[in-house]
Amino acid sequence: MRLGAQFQPPLEAETPEEFDSYLTVEAAGAGREAIARSAAFRKQWPASKLLPRVWEIRFFARQKLGEAAEARQDGEEALRLAPGNLTVRAALAVQLASEEGEAAEGHARTVLDELAKTKIRRGVPLAQYEATAAKLRGQARVALGLVKFRRGDAAGALGELEEADRLAPDPALSYRLGRLYAALGRTAEARRRLTEAAQATDPALAERGRAALAELPLLDR
Repeated sequence: MRLGAQFQPPLEAETPEEFDSYLTVEAAGAGREAIARSAAFRKQWPASKLLPRVWEIRFFARQKLGEAAEARQDGEEALRLAPGNLTVRAALAVQLASEEGEAAEGHARTVLDELAKTKIRRGVPLAQYEATAAKLRGQARVALGLVKFRRGDAAGALGELEEADRLAPDPALSYRLGRLYAALGRTAEARRRLTEAAQATDPALAERGRAALAELPLLDR
């Protein structure tokens, strides 16, 4: 079962041909080919019940390519097709937190509200449900933290990011926490978290972590 399937519409195809076409989108990965195949799928199957998942794939492909404006458009379309897709909503909230605070906050709070009401679907392993729910809550908290920081509420931002770290720690969150600790003058904690980021398997994140570590002596003064 896909990660997050508990919080998304079930996949349904009317014909084997439609499902085979959908599988070509799934097989495309998260790059330019996925975007091309998603467009072709929609042209061939404009009323497909699989379109919400196809546009989710397209949204994450756009994000991976760093195409923020297009990702936002595709994310909003994915949510129009399936408003209950919390996987897309949480990721879009994080993206928008540095662009449009009110929209990001709205998406994040919707994720938290819906998770509070969601009941586990039959057949979904409890451990998988809890791990996915924690990840989504963590993303929502990250979005809220970034919004609060942009509004000048550093203490509130720290509380949100620390809660996100408790729910679903990851190297990108370590980087954000490290930068925030540094800005607050908590250099030892900043150094620890940025070191974690510098050891990330993502080369771009690791480089940002190393660069931020190099700035710490300047921030100490």
